[in-house]
Amino acid sequence: MKWVCLLSLVLLLTPPPAHAQRGAKSQAALVKEGERLYNARRYREAADTLKKAHEAAPDVRILYNIARAYEQVGDLRESMGYYNQFISTSGGDTDPLLVKRAHSAVERLRLLIDKEEQQQAAVDAERKRLQDEADAARKQAEAEQEAARRAEEASQRQRQAEVQRAQAAYQRNRIAAFALGGVSVASVGTGILFGLQARSARKDFDAATRLEDKESAADSTRGKALVADIGFGVGLAAAIGAIILYPKEGPPSKGEVRMTVAPQGLGAGMEVSF
Repeated sequence: MKWVCLLSLVLLLTPPPAHAQRGAKSQAALVKEGERLYNARRYREAADTLKKAHEAAPDVRILYNIARAYEQVGDLRESMGYYNQFISTSGGDTDPLLVKRAHSAVERLRLLIDKEEQQQAAVDAERKRLQDEADAARKQAEAEQEAARRAEEASQRQRQAEVQRAQAAYQRNRIAAFALGGVSVASVGTGILFGLQARSARKDFDAATRLEDKESAADSTRGKALVADIGFGVGLAAAIGAIILYPKEGPPSKGEVRMTVAPQGLGAGMEVSF
């Protein structure tokens, strides 16, 4: 791997600067441990170990390898930060090929980060849309329940009209409950679909051996997992609303007198029929 070759050539075989002699032994051990962790695909641990090596005996080339490790683990912003540190602290004795590669990596990561931010904005917009729809359905249900409560109060003066209004309210509640139930099923279905796709994308990430494939799989996993979470959340909220709205008793019949309680404590009324 490029990273392993880089460590072997520029760190282990090159004598450390004179001002870093005291930490050279510790640095070499840490670099070797970082190489082992990197080869084991424990990239974040490798990055942490290399940072300790850099603290023990600063070497600008270690920054390049830290950036590589973070790039492998998918931490794009952290990786770009260390590439920029490498570029800004490199001197005339730094391998120009590494500097060129670092510049290319920064440009590549900037494009990936921009793409990630655009995807996140799209997901946020979709989540807001779904939440707005759920809020609208809830407000509509509350408004209907309030209208039904007022109709129940008037029923004491107009008993026959009350029966008709109560039956209409019953149908409205059923329709609203079925509508929310449909939203719940659709949202949960979306959550399951994207959850399976996220799981598949994660497997692709684990199986990928090329950096480009890992980046693509990581983007796909994050986006689909987030959409799955949103789908399950909206589905749960809609299911709760459907349970609350669905009538617990059958349609009112003539000659029936009963007390009713509006959902969410909006009020109480009396249904009277003959």
